[in-house]
Parts: sequence; C-alpha cells; structure tokens
Amino acid sequence: MDQTLTDAPMPDLALQAPDGGTGTLHALRGGQGAVVYFHRSAGCPVCASHARALVAMRDAGELGDRALVLVVPGGPEEAAVVARRHPGAPAVRASGTAHAEVGLGTFLALQHSGVFLVEADGTVAYRRGAAVPLRSFDEAELRAALRASDGRA
Repeated sequence: MDQTLTDAPMPDLALQAPDGGTGTLHALRGGQGAVVYFHRSAGCPVCASHARALVAMRDAGELGDRALVLVVPGGPEEAAVVARRHPGAPAVRASGTAHAEVGLGTFLALQHSGVFLVEADGTVAYRRGAAVPLRSFDEAELRAALRASDGRA
C-alpha cells in the first residue's frame, strides 16, 4: 500500500459532472466520509471491474454512510461514459488532470489509478495507487481499512 497522503488532508479537487456541471470533491462529500476511486481512463476494463466491486460493496452496506465517488481523467464526456457503464454509482465525476494532485501520476503515458478512503474530516485514512490498474485496488485491504476507520479493526 502506498502511504502518500495517508493522514494528510485530501485535496479539494475541482470536478466536472457528466452534464458539465462543476463542483469540488469536498462539496460532493458533504462533510461525510468517502471512498474515492480514480480510474486510469474512461475505457479501462480493469477500472470498470473495480468500480463494479465498489458499487457492490456500497450496495451491501460495507461503506457505511460514506459517499462513493468514481473519478475519471478528462472532462464531462469521459464522466458520462463511466456513468453509463455504472448506472448504480451515485457520483461519477471527471477530474481534468487533477489525478496528479493526489499523487497519481503517469508513467510512459499510462495514468495511474487508485482508491482512497477519506474520513469525514477530510483526511486520507487509506490509499492504494498503482501504475498498473490490477494493483490499484485490493478489496480485502479496503475492507480492513474500513473496519479500522470504524474502530472495528
């Protein structure tokens, strides 16, 4: 697990909705905790699989009262692609190039992806990111982080 940003404030990213509306991550969270998944691209099949797993975790109540936010690089068009692919996801947004603000860079033009657990106070409790999408999400690891956050470790 990459510890960059862990226990630090999550940046208040500027985000775009599929309809072109704008807002920030903190406004979208509305003062509650969140699980935020950053896609490599709108068409990434591995990222789509991770998003489906996160939606299933949310639907099973495993995220508690935390918001689930899926973030894709690009603009409203890319957010719309992901929103159509995951109709059960409550919040799909585009970040422009803001992935870098949370430490998700690029390597040989490959955008890194990752998942963040953000506490209600805006601090990052858990982060896992990787250049290869297969390594950017570990369901068991996220569940352990959720339990620890809830004081059930």
